[in-house]
Amino acid sequence: MPRTYLSAGSIAARRRPPPAPPGRRARPAPWWPLLVVLAVQAVLSLRLVWSATAFQDEALYLRAGHLEWAHWLHQAPVPGFGAYFSGAPVLYPPLAAAADGLGGLAAARLLSLCFMLGVTGLLWASTARLYGRRAALLASGLFATGAGTQFLGAFATFDAMALFLLGLATWLAVRAALLAGGGRSRSRAALLAAAGLALAAADAVAYPTVLFTPVVLAVAALAARREQPGRAWLTALVTAGGSWLALAGAALAAGGRAYWRGVTASTLARPPADAAVSAVLRSAYIWTSLILVLAALGAAMALAGRAESGGKPLPAALAAAALLAPAGQAVLHTTVSLHKHVVPGAWFAAIAAGYAMARLSRLDPGYGWAAVMALPIAAATLFGSLGQAGTLFRAWPDSAAAVAVLRSAVRAHPGQYLAEDYDVEAYYLRNQVPWPRWSDTWYFRYGQAAPGAPSYAAAISRHYFSLVILDFGDTAAADVLITADMHRAGGYYVLSRTGPFTVWAARAPALAGGDRGRH
Repeated sequence: MPRTYLSAGSIAARRRPPPAPPGRRARPAPWWPLLVVLAVQAVLSLRLVWSATAFQDEALYLRAGHLEWAHWLHQAPVPGFGAYFSGAPVLYPPLAAAADGLGGLAAARLLSLCFMLGVTGLLWASTARLYGRRAALLASGLFATGAGTQFLGAFATFDAMALFLLGLATWLAVRAALLAGGGRSRSRAALLAAAGLALAAADAVAYPTVLFTPVVLAVAALAARREQPGRAWLTALVTAGGSWLALAGAALAAGGRAYWRGVTASTLARPPADAAVSAVLRSAYIWTSLILVLAALGAAMALAGRAESGGKPLPAALAAAALLAPAGQAVLHTTVSLHKHVVPGAWFAAIAAGYAMARLSRLDPGYGWAAVMALPIAAATLFGSLGQAGTLFRAWPDSAAAVAVLRSAVRAHPGQYLAEDYDVEAYYLRNQVPWPRWSDTWYFRYGQAAPGAPSYAAAISRHYFSLVILDFGDTAAADVLITADMHRAGGYYVLSRTGPFTVWAARAPALAGGDRGRH
């Protein structure tokens, strides 16, 4: 019997459902399973929204957003955030600050939840177009219940917004690939150009997102290759890549040297730490184990399969995305924020994982597959991610009591204030204390003294700081020296001890009109 060879176009045609009989309208696939997944995701993140006071990064970005608004509306001075932020300070921070102005920290966190719900919706849409609704349901269920997803849905930083734009770029690229043929070249080009623009916007919101730029471009090329033979993949790659490069270049040119310093310091030239590579990889596996294993299975199934020859490498590329952030942090020997950085890779890998689960589920011709496939997701949620996400939100100290003490203390002790990581205090007290009156224990220069310990000693000897707030955390060594300086100078006393925070106050009035520290 002669062997029949199928083209990529005929394979794609086989995947599409048959047309409805004449005179009858095709019944659309139900959307309620996606709504159930989104409802579960919302509940998992909502339980965290009000569970903790602001983390340092949340306070920093929200405070920066308020200062940017003051600068735009009233020409007020603003710190040089662009030189050290790991995302453009004029994008996410003002948007989050607007939400914060309406409903406080909870509203800013709910904004992140909206983005993360959109991220899951885009995962559903992308997977459904590639591998069908069953794979989409399983992929979105895996991703929506992950610890990182729950965490980012209640965390007011740029991560959720950047991930939404990354997912949008991928969905646009996938949708463009499925428009192959039929004289739709202009529509495809427009979608691919839009995908490149969304990708550049994601990279601008959070610079580390650039790590996943090759993944989106690979998806655009491989999805086009699967649907249409020839050089369609190259056209997709050039169109999306060129659009991304044009906007990214324009954004860097507009930002200038300050923004380039921020990109370099926060992303391209980060100093290495001392965590063992095995510790980094082990932590990454803990956060993404179920998705990673299933994605690897999906990649193997696709490569070993006979059909869809043009799309065989796609699940492997999606699964490989889960390894990018762990590999990058292993090179830097750091686990800092790893639980956040693995989430974009898990989003891509979830598509391959959903493909694998959908293939396995077809062994059951009935409806029993749904319960069987839901079991590992439910078990991983109840016995893993649920507790992991809660632990993440208990990782930083509750600052409510300390802020309550400081609200009255800044009225009784006006002047300059020193705090180890002052972003949280400055965020909650932004209406009482202008930002130039805060200094930190990371870097400080006073008058003609050398930066660091000599400047702290000189400023404290003259009672430059009216309040000093220490918690012996990230800069414990500097805190010890500062405490010794206060004992040596005299005139400082412990105003309050609240949790890990010790608040010192100066009995002598702070110098008016003296030298100001620079930090």
